Amino acid sequence: MKILVAIPTFENILPDTFRSVYNACHKYENADFEFVKGYDCARARNEIVKKAINSNYDYVLMVDSDVIIPANTLDKMLADPVDICTGVYPRKNTQSKETELFKIGPKDYVDRYTYDELQSDERFKIKGCGFGCILINVNVLRKLSYPWFKYVIYDGGAFLSEDLYFCSQARNAGYVIWADPDIRCGHSIRGFQYE
Repeated sequence: MKILVAIPTFENILPDTFRSVYNACHKYENADFEFVKGYDCARARNEIVKKAINSNYDYVLMVDSDVIIPANTLDKMLADPVDICTGVYPRKNTQSKETELFKIGPKDYVDRYTYDELQSDERFKIKGCGFGCILINVNVLRKLSYPWFKYVIYDGGAFLSEDLYFCSQARNAGYVIWADPDIRCGHSIRGFQYE
């Protein structure tokens, strides 16, 4: 099994992030590291997908440049692999323990889970998520079309981020997005880590 471990970033990877990625992935002989620098996030993620497809990887693990992942992240995700699986991490600047996991329902990406709502360690289905720590089967990417990631700006100023655009495309193609609440990540520059 070939795994592409990739960090999209405009500038640099924080040292705590790199250390966490190394600790989670170094024992996987067929895991390669990619650092896509200098693009906006949507373009960087699209470049990562192109490499994953063109180099025949089985999975791509995307980690944001400021997210700290647990050392057992890949172990847990690959123990019972699914097409799309995310870890849990806090929303930027949250004061109410909000995560980047969105609830299934009629509202478009406004109803987030909080850490207090995650009472079980069992995986569960979600509407969408941020891509701070996510494992995707490359076959999903092969079935979806370019661009896999893009920003959408609506009349009135509302927008859809590149990661939620992907989630919408994947769900429309029939894929299920899973969240693993046992994979609790942190944000390095915010000094925020749930254990």
